[in-house]
Amino acid sequence: MESDSAALVPHLYPVDLSPLLAESSGGTFTLELFTVEDRLGDEHFKAAVQVRIDRTNRGVRIVGTVRGIQEGACGRCLAPATAQLSAPIDEEALESRHATEGALLIGKGNSVDVGRLAMEALDLTRRLVLLCTPPCPERCGLCGADHPASACPERGLDPRLAGLAALLPPEGDEGAPIG
Repeated sequence: MESDSAALVPHLYPVDLSPLLAESSGGTFTLELFTVEDRLGDEHFKAAVQVRIDRTNRGVRIVGTVRGIQEGACGRCLAPATAQLSAPIDEEALESRHATEGALLIGKGNSVDVGRLAMEALDLTRRLVLLCTPPCPERCGLCGADHPASACPERGLDPRLAGLAALLPPEGDEGAPIG
């Protein structure tokens, strides 16, 4: 019961589960460390995946970890930025006879795309806004230079506040002591 939209997504690392499905519950095998890459929007993800697949009475359970890098543009300065990501994988893929609403099913040819599961797990931990490391300087909202808006040389006095500015003592004058 694979959906039509799932057929449009390219497979990243499909794993044939036929030998494991032929066994009774309790069988297990560990996949060798593998890498996957994918692009989500304007960002690129590279990941190393280590998983163990266990036979259950309803299908298989996929348990492991994915560690990767998210690459994209910094949300402040648009320079290239990266972030280290790590996520656990713990999914159960069911045989079609045990299918329930929204469950992950074992696909055609007794396969599951473990690479796609890894990318989905990494997507849940990705940074919504990438930032430079070390942090990039703040950009001025007035002129766009590498300084905070409070230190902008082009910053002028808001004409609406001119009346309040007249109440301030002249610069360099401490004024009379209070109290």
